[in-house]
Amino acid sequence: MKSKYILIAIIGVIVFIAIFTNPSIDEHKEAMKNKLNSLLQKNLKQELNEMGGTAQAITMMLGGAVLDGFVDNAVSSDNYILFSTTKMTLDGEIKVVGIGAFGNVFISNKIDKAIEENLNKTKEL
Repeated sequence: MKSKYILIAIIGVIVFIAIFTNPSIDEHKEAMKNKLNSLLQKNLKQELNEMGGTAQAITMMLGGAVLDGFVDNAVSSDNYILFSTTKMTLDGEIKVVGIGAFGNVFISNKIDKAIEENLNKTKEL
């Protein structure tokens, strides 16, 4: 009987911690900005190496500014009290691309493929 109360207390503490450490919308957007920035750097590394150092720095600064605006408009989150989800609007479709819990936001690796496909389409134009 005593172990039953201990188990209930432990679950209660975990729920309490989950509620108060659920990431905010700003944390979801920051995680997405970091993810997209690393993908941008990875995909543009070859093209930027062909440019000079100054052109490379300017391109990265402009890319960062564009990403910030994109993320602010395209990323949102839903709060489910114990956890939250990161949602992104692409081509009018809303997709869940991440989850937040216990103060952390985890962005799915599936976004890598979608971004790379869009970058490849842009390069073809």
